[in-house]
Amino acid sequence: MSELTGYPSIDKPWEQFYAGIEKTNRFLKTTPYIGLIENNKDYLEDIAIEYFGAKIKYGVLFQKIDEVSKALAEYGVKSGDFVTICSTTTPEVIYAFYAISKLGAVANVMAPFYTPEELLSRINECNSNLVIVADMFISKFRKALHDNDNTVVVLPLMNSSVLRFVSKKNPAKGSEISWKKFILDGMNHEKVKTQEYKPCSPMAMVYSSGTTGASKGILLSVDSFQKLINAYGNSGFDTSRGQTVFQNIPPWHSTGLSLGINFPLSYGVKVCTDPRFDHNVFIKSVLKYKPEYILTNTSMYQGFTFEKSLRRLKGKSLSFLKYPVEGGEPLTEKDINAIETVFRNHGSSARLLNGYGECECGATVTTDITSHKFSNEASGIPLPSITTIAVFDDDNNELKYKQKGNIYVNTEIGMLEYYNNKEATKDFFYVDSNGNKWGKTGDVGFINEDGSLVVLGRKSDYSVINGRKIFNFDVERAILKSDKVKLCEIQTHPEDDNRLVAHIVWENNMSEILQTQPERQNELLHELQAVIADNMGIEEAIPTSFCIWNSFPSAFSGKRDISFIKDTIKNMIVLERE
Repeated sequence: MSELTGYPSIDKPWEQFYAGIEKTNRFLKTTPYIGLIENNKDYLEDIAIEYFGAKIKYGVLFQKIDEVSKALAEYGVKSGDFVTICSTTTPEVIYAFYAISKLGAVANVMAPFYTPEELLSRINECNSNLVIVADMFISKFRKALHDNDNTVVVLPLMNSSVLRFVSKKNPAKGSEISWKKFILDGMNHEKVKTQEYKPCSPMAMVYSSGTTGASKGILLSVDSFQKLINAYGNSGFDTSRGQTVFQNIPPWHSTGLSLGINFPLSYGVKVCTDPRFDHNVFIKSVLKYKPEYILTNTSMYQGFTFEKSLRRLKGKSLSFLKYPVEGGEPLTEKDINAIETVFRNHGSSARLLNGYGECECGATVTTDITSHKFSNEASGIPLPSITTIAVFDDDNNELKYKQKGNIYVNTEIGMLEYYNNKEATKDFFYVDSNGNKWGKTGDVGFINEDGSLVVLGRKSDYSVINGRKIFNFDVERAILKSDKVKLCEIQTHPEDDNRLVAHIVWENNMSEILQTQPERQNELLHELQAVIADNMGIEEAIPTSFCIWNSFPSAFSGKRDISFIKDTIKNMIVLERE
């Protein structure tokens, strides 16, 4: 490698880790549908999807995609149209995604936690006339969709499972169309012509979290999907056919569409999925499916260390596990060591592979690789050939290694735009003096000299205490240095912006001790105050209010339910410093 300048965007030190890996470009200049068919057409008997007991072969997958594409065409969907999907990941959602790709249409994938008015606003913004809604969610949106005169297809979540005859159903009503009728209506339609690849053509729209205002439509291209999976194939991961991934990232995240569905299926890797974000269900699924790959949110992996999980794992082997991939929330070195210890104690040498990304940047910004161990605090390096990372100060000056600042991303897989929002799109991108287009992630971090990225937290995740700006994630990192704390969340008090609240989950052994010695809790909380003082040296950063949890709840996204945690302050302990 040439002499370093000290600037990551120039040095690109991560490239050294991809040297010697044979490169292929099988998915470039393809659409998700074309890539899926071309790479799997000779393996029609291989299992593609396993879902609640159903095993769906590639040949059946292709047949179902054709059926959905004909049904969509029968209901007037054509190239460039938006088709709205509001559902967790089911086989039908996978069929619809590829059928939409075949037609050259755009998947408008929405989460069920929107209000009916918000859902309707986003549907109307992209003129989406056809809406596919899971039966679990239809009651919430029924009146709004009927009043708006949309064509509504109701999808039973268990439609493809062996439980479809006994599961609770919320059937189509009135003018709504059942999934069964939808497919039957398309049976006599002529076979749909496959739309060829066109560079930068829209493929899917997902939505921002709305943490900095109203959520925005993030429009992703075919290249966002295909260049991403192509780069993963050139990164050292074993993408050989016949492996299994267990994933439960919802499709309304670009990660769910790109890495949870399109990546494994395109390479011939079987997808097993269960939409429930429950630690017990997660551990049971891992033991049932025995996947080489796991793709889920950070909080699910912490379930490996829970007492209930350890009892379930007793005497069981995890030797099948090769690539446990997590992302969405940071893990401390203590967390990683605890989780990997469970792996080793059950026969797996797998490392917990951390990643970082956001929908605007096409799902993946950085990822751990298999050939090198980066620091536990890092989230890996950019994928080869498609992404460059850098850290900038508030005046858009690039910073050197180890300097803390704003994380910017220059990538070939990023969004086309915030849909119909020129002002927000312009604000997101920064074009430097060399013409390089950077996406401003809104996250704070730094880059190590090996090119690995350390993400500290959201730039907006701060409190102002007595006039002093405190990054909440800095306080969390200080508290998590204690070996007595498993999880921590720092938030401002919901009724007092000048007051920090520390939400704490004790380590298993401390929880057991406190059950018999509850009087020790205040002593332990004073210890945490001392840890913060020693690590930060900032009086305003030391919380005097604490809420103790057995575990943190998960939101629909699978991430920690921050809003619920912040608003839950019952049984709060107020503890002035000693």
